[in-house]
Amino acid sequence: MKLRATVAVFGDYVSGDVILPARYAFLDAEAMAEHVLEELDSTANARVRGAEVLVAGTAFGYGTGRESSARALRAAGIKVAIGGPFARMFYRNAINNGLLVLDCPALVRDGVEDGSEIEIDAVAGTVRYSGREYTVPPVPDAISRIVAAGDLVEYGRIWLCDRSEESADA
Repeated sequence: MKLRATVAVFGDYVSGDVILPARYAFLDAEAMAEHVLEELDSTANARVRGAEVLVAGTAFGYGTGRESSARALRAAGIKVAIGGPFARMFYRNAINNGLLVLDCPALVRDGVEDGSEIEIDAVAGTVRYSGREYTVPPVPDAISRIVAAGDLVEYGRIWLCDRSEESADA
């Protein structure tokens, strides 16, 4: 995945309940997007909905195991979350919901600014911002496939279809 995009920057210790409060967790994805991060500050929802990349600090998404916070970010237009280190459960939920998550705390430490443009090349493992290049851990093939499919459920459907076609051909 290669992407050149505008970023929305959020700080450390933003809980999953702040990303999307539980009272909105059972809405459809588009309705969730209308409420994502609205409790953080008055500009957060508009900033996240105007970006494709979310840059987050330490433990972003900690606290809840609900997948709704990741689903809401995806519905709001976020394709990649970068920074971290991310809360482990948020990381897994994000991947399951088709969000690519890249660990690059140096980007956050170097002061990436809200509204900036960055370039991501997940295959090469690089992120470019303000003339600097950062190396990120390689994305495992299984995660790349889930993100490319759109989410874990769609990946499973594709995998099952491929398996059934292989069986039919045998």
